[in-house]
Amino acid sequence: MAGLRALKAVLSATVQVPDAAFERHSPFSPQDVGMQLATQIDAYVRSASLGYYPALDYFQKEAALDASLFEILDQLAWLGASLVREEVRARLRPLFAGVQVRSLQAVAYSMPQVRPGQTDAVQKLAQHLTPNRARFDLLLTVLRRQAEVENLDTYVERIAWRHLSDAFDTIEIGNIKIL
Repeated sequence: MAGLRALKAVLSATVQVPDAAFERHSPFSPQDVGMQLATQIDAYVRSASLGYYPALDYFQKEAALDASLFEILDQLAWLGASLVREEVRARLRPLFAGVQVRSLQAVAYSMPQVRPGQTDAVQKLAQHLTPNRARFDLLLTVLRRQAEVENLDTYVERIAWRHLSDAFDTIEIGNIKIL
């Protein structure tokens, strides 16, 4: 194909897996797990007089929470990540010359942006800890004619949004970087 260039773009996004997808594969509710974790973490943080909510690995190292709850969280986070990987590949592979998942992480394992003194802190923490959201970086290969190289980031965002929005409750495209 004369005149075509293979261009690479990195797409960063956060998506929320629908509850129905979890219901088909697991007896556990992500929202219930998130709320139980948030309640236990909030009680621990307040009793230890911490001014912030640490990431989950802190509580695992301290053995501060119910170990079976962590096991359920791990199962749901793994299930959610698997569903995200499968949907992203199935929906974007026909549209791009290459789709590679560079990173994929359940948002619940990241540092919460909630502080104990905030209004509705436990509810916000529960939302953060609910293992139904995943953050990912994709390396996408796009074949374009030389004259069509401009506005590639807009093209990638539009295509990703259009084809992923039906699969997820929410999609937040954070960044698109053309390499």
